[in-house]
Amino acid sequence: MSADHEEPRILPMVRPRGLIESIVEEVLATRRDLPVGPRGCSITIDVADRHVLQVDPTAIRAILTQLVSAALDNAARTQAGEVPVEREVVITSVEYTDTIEIEVADSGPAALLTDVEPAVQSLLEQVGGRLTAAACPEGGRALTLRLPHRRLRRRAA
Repeated sequence: MSADHEEPRILPMVRPRGLIESIVEEVLATRRDLPVGPRGCSITIDVADRHVLQVDPTAIRAILTQLVSAALDNAARTQAGEVPVEREVVITSVEYTDTIEIEVADSGPAALLTDVEPAVQSLLEQVGGRLTAAACPEGGRALTLRLPHRRLRRRAA
């Protein structure tokens, strides 16, 4: 095959829930400064087990690791003189016909995502994803990752 054409490759199916759970564990293991529990940050993962992505697992892991780390960092921040009542990170997913959205929301300051690291931006382009940021009505911010997908269908042989 010529250098102008890439070999087609079959991408594995990735279940975002299991991936997110392992990322949270890994990030928390390296961040001893972020206490988790009643006096620290609570983390909720509400991602459906049935959601499946056909995507490069290395790329999606890097993207989600960046989002989870950013949310934990933001949840740990406080404004001058502010005492946070509760610090939390909530990770949810919603499936649409051709897209899965994974939202990583935190209770930190509503500072929006102003710049995506170039490496993450490149990975987003590679997987066909989009990242948006919004202030949450209750306070904090939400980073929403939109990824294209194909639903799994059973077919009779």
